[in-house]
Amino acid sequence: MKKLLLILSLVVTALASGQGEVPYNVLGTWQSMDGEILTITRELDSIVFVRKNKTTILATGNISLAKDGNLHITRYDIKDAYNLVYGIKGNTLVITQPRSVRAWLWSRVGTW
Repeated sequence: MKKLLLILSLVVTALASGQGEVPYNVLGTWQSMDGEILTITRELDSIVFVRKNKTTILATGNISLAKDGNLHITRYDIKDAYNLVYGIKGNTLVITQPRSVRAWLWSRVGTW
């Protein structure tokens, strides 16, 4: 009986964690080679982002995980939504740019 409860709790945990949760290691402050800053934080039940340069906020919005594992972006500053492919390795985050063949290369700023 204990084994059955253990297996059942593992299955429930695995299913719950696979339901569109943005990975924790994506959260933080990131800087591009162009000097842009991307801040990804948790606010209540949402993951939000702000991308800015030295003088201007370039984009704000909400991030969730799409069914295919990509990042689903819903922008607040303009009416737009799209999916972006991403990859993270250590202190480097790569995110494709929307409707483009280009990608951003971000380096973690500070420690999280």
